[in-house]
Amino acid sequence: MGTLAIIEAELSMILKRFIGILLLLTGLLTVCSSHAQEYNYIHYDVKDGLAGSTVYDLCQDKDGFIWFATEAGISRFDGSHFKNFTTTDGLPETEIIKLFPDSKGRIWMAPFKNNICYYYNGKIYNQENDPVLKKIKLVSVAGLIHESVDANIALVSDKDLVIIREDTLIDVFSHQLEGLRRFLFRPNPLGKGFQFNLNDSCFTIIDGKMKIVSCITVGEDLFLPENLQKPRSTFKITAEDYTLAGDKIRFTSTWKGTWMVDTTTYDHYEELFLKGKQVSHGLVDNEKNIWFTTLGEGVYKLASREFKTYFFKTNQTAEIFSLEKVNDKLYAGTGYGKVYVRKKNAVIDTLNLLKEFEVIINNNSANRITCLKQIKNGALMIGSDGLLIKKTLEGRLTRTQIFSIKSLDALDNGLLLVGNGKRTVLVDPEKSITLDTIWPYRTTSVCSYNNAYYIGTLNGLYIVTKDKQTRFMGDVYPSLRQRINYFSKSSDGCLWIGTYGAGIICMKNDQVINQITTQNGISSNICRTLFVNNNFLWVGTDKGINKINISQTPYLVATYSTSDGLPTDIINAIYVDGNTIFVGSPAGLTIFDETKVANYSKCNLRVLDITVANKSQPLQSSYRLGYRENSLKISYAGISFKSGGNIWYRYRLKGLTDAWDSTSQTVLEYPSVPPGSYDLELIAVNRKGIISNPIKISFFVETPFWQTLPFQVSVIAVVILITWSLVAWRFRILRKEEQERSSIQQKLNELEQKALRAQMNPHFIFNCLNSIQNFIITNDLEASNWYLSEFAHLIRQTLDNSEKSTISITNEIKYLKRYLELEMMRFGHSFNYNIAVDTEIDSDMVDIPTMILQPYIENSIRHGIRYKENGEGHIDIRFQKNNDGFICIIQDNGIGREKANEYKSQMHVEYQSKGMSLTAERINILNRQLTDPITIEIKDLTDAQDRAMGTRIIIHFPYTVNIKPVKNDTNHNY
Repeated sequence: MGTLAIIEAELSMILKRFIGILLLLTGLLTVCSSHAQEYNYIHYDVKDGLAGSTVYDLCQDKDGFIWFATEAGISRFDGSHFKNFTTTDGLPETEIIKLFPDSKGRIWMAPFKNNICYYYNGKIYNQENDPVLKKIKLVSVAGLIHESVDANIALVSDKDLVIIREDTLIDVFSHQLEGLRRFLFRPNPLGKGFQFNLNDSCFTIIDGKMKIVSCITVGEDLFLPENLQKPRSTFKITAEDYTLAGDKIRFTSTWKGTWMVDTTTYDHYEELFLKGKQVSHGLVDNEKNIWFTTLGEGVYKLASREFKTYFFKTNQTAEIFSLEKVNDKLYAGTGYGKVYVRKKNAVIDTLNLLKEFEVIINNNSANRITCLKQIKNGALMIGSDGLLIKKTLEGRLTRTQIFSIKSLDALDNGLLLVGNGKRTVLVDPEKSITLDTIWPYRTTSVCSYNNAYYIGTLNGLYIVTKDKQTRFMGDVYPSLRQRINYFSKSSDGCLWIGTYGAGIICMKNDQVINQITTQNGISSNICRTLFVNNNFLWVGTDKGINKINISQTPYLVATYSTSDGLPTDIINAIYVDGNTIFVGSPAGLTIFDETKVANYSKCNLRVLDITVANKSQPLQSSYRLGYRENSLKISYAGISFKSGGNIWYRYRLKGLTDAWDSTSQTVLEYPSVPPGSYDLELIAVNRKGIISNPIKISFFVETPFWQTLPFQVSVIAVVILITWSLVAWRFRILRKEEQERSSIQQKLNELEQKALRAQMNPHFIFNCLNSIQNFIITNDLEASNWYLSEFAHLIRQTLDNSEKSTISITNEIKYLKRYLELEMMRFGHSFNYNIAVDTEIDSDMVDIPTMILQPYIENSIRHGIRYKENGEGHIDIRFQKNNDGFICIIQDNGIGREKANEYKSQMHVEYQSKGMSLTAERINILNRQLTDPITIEIKDLTDAQDRAMGTRIIIHFPYTVNIKPVKNDTNHNY
C-alpha cells in the first residue's frame, strides 16, 4: 500500500505539472493569437466619396487614375478625391461589373445589362452617341474584356464574342461558343489578335478571321502549379487577377479574403489579405500600392507590407502612449494600468498593474502609462496618471503615489526627475520617496541638461539651476513660448526640444542654435515625441513620422505616414532599435524595418477640365477666347497614392505674371483675363518631393474692336478734337466772364477807395483851414504865410496821392513830415516827433497803401497829446521788418484812450470818428484784394501804477502790397 501510495502521489504530481504546463502553453498561445500583427489598410467607403460600397472591379488607367465599378456607378480616384459617374453622365446603367483600360486611354465599362460603353477625354460614349458601339448587340453581360497587341478590343460573355477592329469594324463570333465545356480567351501570346481555346481545340483570331492552330504552339491552358491547384479546390473564388501578360495568376479573391501569389516563382500562394472579407478583385498600382475591392465594404489600400501593427482589439484600449526597451524586451505603455511586453520572438505578454492603482483614492482615470524609463540599475520606471512604479530586473514592483506623471528623466546621481500635472519633483527611486520640489507648477516635460533642470510647460521653457534660480527662455527666444512636449539629447551635446507649434528647437549651452519647422521639410510643427539614434532624429507628429539627418545642414528629412503604411498619422511614442522602428499610436504598436520600406513614388499631373465662360471645353493644348469669354477655370489633379492627398502645385499664367505661386487647391480660377497671349504653366510636387510632368496650356484672348489700335487712335483723335473745341469755347466764355467780373470788381473797389479818400480829404482840409484861421485871428502873419505855403504843398501832395493806390515808404515819410510840421505849428510846438526806418527795409522799393498812416497820427495828436497837461508830447513812428512782412509802429505819450473818450463825448459826433472809421473801411476793402491781409493792433501804455502813458498802434503790412490797376473798358460807361 505504501508503495502504491507513493506511486500514486508521484503520478498525481506529474499530472498536475503536466496540466500546469499545458495551461501555461495554452495561455501563451492565447496571448499570441489575441495580439497578432496585422497590416495597416486604408479604407475607402461611401462616406469618403466612393459611389457604392459593393465594388465589382477596379483598374488603373494610363494617366494613373484608379477606377472602381460599383453598384451605384463608376468612381475615379486621384488619391484625394473621388469623381463619380452615373446615368446622368452617360452610363447606360448605374451598376457596372467590369472595367478595362486600353492602350489609347479609354476605360471600357460593362454594365449589368447587355450593353457596353467607354470613357474617353472627359466623356462617356455609349450605344446612343457612338455609331460603332451602336452596331454591337450583346446577348449576355460582358464579363471579360481584352486588348490585343494591334489594339483590337474583344468583348466576351458566356454567349458573346465580339471584336472591335480599328475602332470601326465589328466581328461577331458568338455562334462559336455553342457547346462550351472548356474555355480560354486571351491576347495572342505569339503576336497579333487573340487566342481562343474552346473545349479541346485552339484558335487564333487575327484581322477578323478565326484560324485553328496547334494547342502546343499557343498553349492549351494556363499553367497552374500543383501548389496553386490544391488550395484553389477549397476556395470559393469570386475572381482571379492575372499579370499584365495574362499568363500568370496574381490574386485569387474569395469570399474569405484574397490570396496573393508569390511574385518571384508564381508557384504558390504567399499570403492571405483581408481575411474573412468578401473580396472581388486585387490590383497593384504603379506605385506598388495593393488595392482590394470588396462586396459590401468598399475599397482597401495596402500601402506597404513592411508595416505591421498590434491592434490589441480585445483590450479596452489599443493606444500606446510610451515605449522603452530593457534588454531584449520592448515595453509599451497603454491604458487601464497595462504594459505590453514584446519579447524577442515577437510574443506579446501583458504586465497588468491594476492592483497597484487600488491605493489611489477616487481613481477615476484611465490609468494611462504615459512614461517608461530605464534607470542605472536596470530597473524600469513606469509613470502613469497617478503612480510612479518601479519594476526591478527580478520583477519586483514598488510604487510611489504621484499625481498625473507627464515626463521622467534619470539623473547621473541615480535620482529621478519627475514632471507631473502639478509640479516637478526629485525622487529617490531606491527609497521610493520624493526628496525636493524643483518647479511648483504644472509640467509637460522634464530634462536634466547642462547641470540644470529644463522644465517644459504649457507656456514654454524654463531653466532651473541647482540653487533654484529660474529663467524663462521665452523672454529671449519667442519660439520657446510654445508648449514643450519632449526633450532628447544627442551625442554631440545638443538638446533637441519638441514643441507644440514651433517645430523642433536645438539648444546648446543654453543657446538656441537651430530650429526645424515645416519650412525645412518636416510634416508638422506639432511635435509630440522625439528619439535620437546615432546621427538621426526621429520625430513623431500629428502628421506622421519624420526622420532627420542632424549630422548635416540643410537637414535631410524623410517622412512616413499612413500613405506609407502607418495605421494613423498621430504618433505618441517612437523607439528605434537598429533598423527596426517601433511606433506607439492610438491604433496600437506598429513595427517596420526602415531598410525594407520602398521609397518608390510617382507623381502624375493631369488636367481634368477647362471651363471657359462657365462652359466646359474639350481638353487641348491651346485655346482662342473671345473678348466676352475671358473667364477661365482649370481643374487638375496630381496623382500620387503615396502622398495621401499631400500634394502642392506651382503655377503661373505667363503673360499676366512671371512669378510662380503655390497652392494645395486643385482648381485655378481667372474671372477676367485681359486681352493678350498667355501660357499657363503648372507642375505638381508630391509628399516625397517628386516633381510631376509639367503642363503648359496656351490661351489667346481676343481684343475687342474698341481696344484695337486703329480704333483707339481714331477715337482719341475725335475726342481730342471735340474736347479741345469744347474747352476752348468754354475757356473763352469763362475768360470773358472773369474779365468782366474782375473789371467790375476792380472798378467798384477803386471807386470805393476814391470815395473814401474823397470823404477823408475834406475832413483834413477842414482841420488845416481851422489852423490857418487861428493864425490869422492871432495876427501871426508870418506864421500864416508859412503855414499857407506848406498847406498848399500838402494839399497838392494829398491830391496826387489820392489818385494812387500805393505809395513808397520814402514818399509817405515826406508826406507825414510836412503834415506833422503843420500840426506842430498849429499846436504851438507842444509836441515833437521822430520817424525811423529799419535798415533792412528798402524804403524806396517797398510800398504801402496811400492815406493809411495819417489818420492814426492825427488821432494821436488831436486826442492823445492835445490834452496832455504835464510835459511835452512826443510821437514816435518806426518802420520795422518782421518774419512775414514789416510793421509800422505809431506811439505817443498822450493821455490814453480812456481819458480821450471823456473829452470826445463833449465834441460833435461826426467829427469824433470820421478819419478812423474811414481808414478802417479802406483797410477792409484793401484786404479783399490782398493774399496776406493788413492787420491793426492798438495797445494802451501804462506805468507801474496802472496810469495811462500813451497809446501804441501797430500796423502789420505784407512784404508786397500789389493792387491790380483798373482796366479801361471803352465798351462800357460807368
